Amino acid sequence: MELRDKVIVITGASSGFGEQIARRCAAAGARLVLAARSPAPLERLAGELGAREGRALAVPTDVGSAADVERLAATALERFGHVDVLVANAGFGVFDPIARARVEDLEEMLDVNVVGVARSVKAFLPDMLRRRSGHVVVMSSGMGLVATKNMGYYSASKHALVGLARTLMVELEGTGVRCALLCPGLAATGFQQRSGWEQYPRITRWFSCTSEQVADATVRAIRRRTHGEVLVPWYEWLTSLYDLAPGLFRLVLRVVG
Repeated sequence: MELRDKVIVITGASSGFGEQIARRCAAAGARLVLAARSPAPLERLAGELGAREGRALAVPTDVGSAADVERLAATALERFGHVDVLVANAGFGVFDPIARARVEDLEEMLDVNVVGVARSVKAFLPDMLRRRSGHVVVMSSGMGLVATKNMGYYSASKHALVGLARTLMVELEGTGVRCALLCPGLAATGFQQRSGWEQYPRITRWFSCTSEQVADATVRAIRRRTHGEVLVPWYEWLTSLYDLAPGLFRLVLRVVG
């Protein structure tokens, strides 16, 4: 799909994956609606990517708020008339062993990582279905496909998101609307503001990636109108081991850490 003049909504756009996806989409000529909780970096990014020319619009949004997401959708549709692509990217992680983890962190992650995506999809999907055209891109994680130490609550939220996206793929068959599920590995993004690198299991660092790699894979999925799953990078090996030999996988975790 040619991205020039396509209308793309990106949540979690002020940093990390979302920022890099936005930059690549803008470079390809897309019109952008950028959403995130932090208004200052969001406005700066929109300014860089064409706010003055009407090609980038910043809409401060907390996907944990139903009212914010409804306002985001209304603003995008009012400005551009339709939305071609939704990149549901907003999310965060807090990493601790389950015995020490705070249930309040789990509740917050579920509200943002899962319910926030569901809110976003529900807000934009009706117009896509009416037009029989559109693409929903859901940003999950490799931790939505496997389980490692310190990531129980975060992994629970991302496993739920994988289930949501896989169900959406089935339900969208024949509608003209597609759904891509992105499952990237560990990357240096704003996540480290709430969980330091020392809390990441060593094996996840072996399968790390950059925000640029994830952005490239996302834009490639948008161009191809991918209806399926995209693993970034090398998670095919890790998920195959997890699925086919879970005992061996746990042994590897015990040895590697």
